[in-house]
Amino acid sequence: MTRRPLVLSILGIAVFVLILAAIFVPHNMVSRVARNEVGAATRLRVLADIETRYAKAHPQQGYTCDFALLRAEAASAGNQDLKDFLPSDTFAGYKYSLTGCEVDQAIVVARFKATAVPLVPGKSGVRAFCIDQTMELRFGINERPETCRSL
Repeated sequence: MTRRPLVLSILGIAVFVLILAAIFVPHNMVSRVARNEVGAATRLRVLADIETRYAKAHPQQGYTCDFALLRAEAASAGNQDLKDFLPSDTFAGYKYSLTGCEVDQAIVVARFKATAVPLVPGKSGVRAFCIDQTMELRFGINERPETCRSL
C-alpha cells in the first residue's frame, strides 16, 4: 500500500520537471541566439576597427582580406579580444569571412567587407551581419549576408 503514494509522488515530480523544462529550454535557446547575435555584431565592429588600424599602419597596402595579417595586427596593437576571436573563422555560433577587397588605381586595397553568418541558422543565430570600410554595421535577412541592410 505504501508503493502507490510513492509512485504517484515520483510521477508528480517527473511531470513538474518536464513542465519546467518546457518553459525554460526554449527561453534558454532564445537568449543564446540573442547573445550570439550581439557577440557577432560586436566582433564585426572590432574586426573593422582592426582593419582600419591595419590600413593606417600599411598605407602602401591598404586593407587586407587575410585573417592571419589581422591577427598579427591585433597582437601588435595589444588587442586581446581580437586575438581570442580570430584563432579560426568560426566563433560562438557564427562563421566570419573577409571578402570584397578591391584595389584602387594606386594598387592599394581601398575596400573590404566582413560578414558573420550563423553556423546553424535559426539555432546559433537568426541574422547575418556585415560591415565594411564605412564602419556601418548592417544585418542580412534570412541569414544571408548578401541582403545586408542598415540597422
